[in-house]
Amino acid sequence: MLPQDASTAAVAAMRVLSDRHDLRRRAEASCRESLRAAAAEGDLNGLAEEHVQAVFERSALVFDHGELSHPFVETRLGLYVPDPAGGWFRGLRPVGHYRLITRLDGTDEDDYLVLD
Repeated sequence: MLPQDASTAAVAAMRVLSDRHDLRRRAEASCRESLRAAAAEGDLNGLAEEHVQAVFERSALVFDHGELSHPFVETRLGLYVPDPAGGWFRGLRPVGHYRLITRLDGTDEDDYLVLD
């Protein structure tokens, strides 16, 4: 286990990396592009693009992965549509997620739009 000061420094470094590369905003913009493309191809599972809301969930450092041999940052957005009945948390029904994968230098490596 890392000493508290090392843990704090690691988290601070990841926040600086995320801010420097504007990962949250880039994930939101790329997600919108992916949703537009999916809508144009008729691949939104019957959802109206304008109703799908992207909500930031997390940015995570992945340093040990089964397929990739290098560390990367995964920025994940949850995809939701309004739930008028109010049965879901925050009045939003989950319908999928979007993941932006970036190298530590900020270079986009991959992205995934997943609809449930």
